[in-house]
Amino acid sequence: MISLPVVESSQVGAARRKALHESERIGLSAYDRDRLALVVTEAATNLVRHARGGEIILIPRAQGEAARFDVIALDDGPGLSDVETAMTDGYTTAQEGERGLGGGLGAIARMADAFDIYSDTKGTTLAITIGKLNKELEGAVDAAGLIVPKPDFSEGGDAFGLRPEAPHTMIMLMDVLGHGPAAAVEAEKGVGAFARSTGASLEETAAEISAALSGGRGAAALLVELSHTAGRLRAMSLGNVRGEILSPDGARHGIPSTPGIVGASAKQPRVTEHDWPAKGMLVLSTDGLRGSERVPEPSSLFFRETVTIAATLYKRRRRGTDDCGVVVARARP
Repeated sequence: MISLPVVESSQVGAARRKALHESERIGLSAYDRDRLALVVTEAATNLVRHARGGEIILIPRAQGEAARFDVIALDDGPGLSDVETAMTDGYTTAQEGERGLGGGLGAIARMADAFDIYSDTKGTTLAITIGKLNKELEGAVDAAGLIVPKPDFSEGGDAFGLRPEAPHTMIMLMDVLGHGPAAAVEAEKGVGAFARSTGASLEETAAEISAALSGGRGAAALLVELSHTAGRLRAMSLGNVRGEILSPDGARHGIPSTPGIVGASAKQPRVTEHDWPAKGMLVLSTDGLRGSERVPEPSSLFFRETVTIAATLYKRRRRGTDDCGVVVARARP
């Protein structure tokens, strides 16, 4: 995932060029690359003209015939007072001579294969997909993860994995100690061990990851066995990766963690069990993000797409001094 600041007009072109370079690398079609260039240009121009603290995140998802590209546009406000009106063709608050391509949010939505928006006084999040959407590959759990390296690094040690298995989906969020390429190598080992443990129990999966990281930097990690129906949720956590279960009534329940380092601690963390309510939501985050605010995010945010929720939490909770990882998951209706 590539994070680019967009706070001045020269950065609009830089974001477009980077998106096109990455889209060619994964084999996105010429038609899709044209749409991607327009979407990035319009979204980035909006950040410069109307917002504070603009940021574009580029996420190449697959390659070849399955190539798709996600674009997330984030800002720190002032937000949109009326999202529905802002989606109307021709709507703009820019002065003459300061406008973008003229299509606005409505044009971005029409060009995208998937589009979602969330906005309040703290800022706006746009989540856009260009390319193929394979609904057949969707599992029983709707989940999205966002990993952004520490500022001035192109990669880092935060990583996540999803492993759909009946009657549950296994989810992992990991934070390897340190930053940069060396931490990224260790994170790949952990993700690889998680993926290879298909069919293994929560305890067996944790043991495989610990063995893969033995002798290295070590990591913090949280593994969750998320049931596809309401009932119980099982979890194992070692180190400072946070987990939180959100209920439809607004209640929040934390998942406890055992002190230690994956790959270095001899003692395996204990399994904890928690109520998993119907229409509940799971939020995992590394320590690159602050915990829940004293005044939590509006409940309306948690009705958006999971990628929009994850991106909004990242933007509003990030510390700016570490890699950031966040995963949001819920059972599909």
